[in-house]
Amino acid sequence: MPMEPTKNSSPAVSAERIAHYYNANTSHFLRLGGSGNTAAIHRAIWAPGVINKDQAFAYLNALVADAVQPLLGAAPGNVHLLDLGCGVGGTSTWLAQALGIKVTGISLSAAQVEIARERAQTLGLTQQVDFVLGDFTALPEMAPAQAACAIESFVHANNTGAFFTMAAQQIQPGGRLVICDDFLNPPHSASALKWIGRFVRGWHLNNLQPVDEVLQHAELAGFRLLEAHDLSPYVRSFPTPLLWSVTTLTKLPVPWAYWHNLSGGSALQVCLRRGWTKYWALVWERQQSD
Repeated sequence: MPMEPTKNSSPAVSAERIAHYYNANTSHFLRLGGSGNTAAIHRAIWAPGVINKDQAFAYLNALVADAVQPLLGAAPGNVHLLDLGCGVGGTSTWLAQALGIKVTGISLSAAQVEIARERAQTLGLTQQVDFVLGDFTALPEMAPAQAACAIESFVHANNTGAFFTMAAQQIQPGGRLVICDDFLNPPHSASALKWIGRFVRGWHLNNLQPVDEVLQHAELAGFRLLEAHDLSPYVRSFPTPLLWSVTTLTKLPVPWAYWHNLSGGSALQVCLRRGWTKYWALVWERQQSD
């Protein structure tokens, strides 16, 4: 029997504040983030075999597709995946096109949901893909799902246990759950905690934990770990002079939403370089209930 994992502290950031952060920043993410037609609001992964930017931004989409592939059978159109924290629909539409599955994307951001719906319309995917404005830890009633993914959204969940309880309720036994996100890598010095705190504040996070604690929560909720990939070595950062300039400049208290993003993002790059955080891709199978 696994040990009871450490409980989360009280959430520091409300759903309303997270929604405001993404409503204010999404246009900047798309214009300045470099993801182009992939419409990715997540990290580019420069893993072995990746030869260009589009492949790097699509890498996590392909990782989710590989995890879901065994569920497809002869009727992929019967497979339903939840994209928890779907951004502007880049991953949702990619998976629908690549696998022929149905996808429901959920986002707190009205701005993101509007863009995602327009994307699905443009791509002719409105029969396969739907987007819902809401909190993925308090989902409305929806069709049973065989899979779910959370790409760089798990860190916003205000309670780890509640997240996995929700996932266990939504995903049918034998289904798959994929999380790609940042995790703590203890122990931490006072200097590390300063940079981690700056990352957490800048990106409006609630849930940055060691990966082992998250794995315990998942096991208690009935998920069996299938794969764990440390993708940290494949996340590129600014060149050192630019990183130093950005981290120094963003110490200034400028009241601009994208300024907070730059402050948090540059602090994260420092954390990754120094090994204080790790970027993991985790794949679980939902086990049969007792």
